[in-house]
Amino acid sequence: MDGLKHRRLWFALGYAMLALVAFYSLIPISAELPGTDKTLHFITYFLLSAFFTTLVQLPRSLWLVAAGLVLFGVLMEILQGLTGYRYLEIMDMLANGLGVLVGLTIRLTPLPIWFRRIEAKLL
Repeated sequence: MDGLKHRRLWFALGYAMLALVAFYSLIPISAELPGTDKTLHFITYFLLSAFFTTLVQLPRSLWLVAAGLVLFGVLMEILQGLTGYRYLEIMDMLANGLGVLVGLTIRLTPLPIWFRRIEAKLL
């Protein structure tokens, strides 16, 4: 991931995504679509993991990203349980964690160069 000119911008975008996940995790929801809840948890945390793991450079950082996102998912579930209108669900935590782990595998593909390609075209 060498050669990124706008690393701070990419991290800011990532932190904004985390803020959006936190916001939508803690607001009241009117109804859930049956059968999609765990899938949405998995996809959300997969995308967060894929984003951050392609952004960091050091292999040690991959594990910090993974641990941070898993802890973030656990924290969101705990906070949901404290709201009175959302619920803490262990299966949601597992879906989040699985999404994070699968997102780590993106690092093994050619996809991590997408930040540099976007920078070359847009920034």
